[in-house]
Amino acid sequence: MASQAEIARREGITRPRVTQVMGMLRLATKIQKHILSLPDNDTGPSVTERALRPIAAITDQRDQLREFHKIMM
Repeated sequence: MASQAEIARREGITRPRVTQVMGMLRLATKIQKHILSLPDNDTGPSVTERALRPIAAITDQRDQLREFHKIMM
């Protein structure tokens, strides 16, 4: 398995950026599926990776879902 530093070098981005993107893997599966199902031209509330970072840091998935619903309103 490649280290985050190796991924960063290969992709031409910083290691901290790799860490940020990998952090999205901590999101509850329901949140990940919802985001992946959004159409490219969605006119609803915008979901940004930056807005999702604090949600990904929450360990309880029910709390993650609760916070996610708040930003989707």
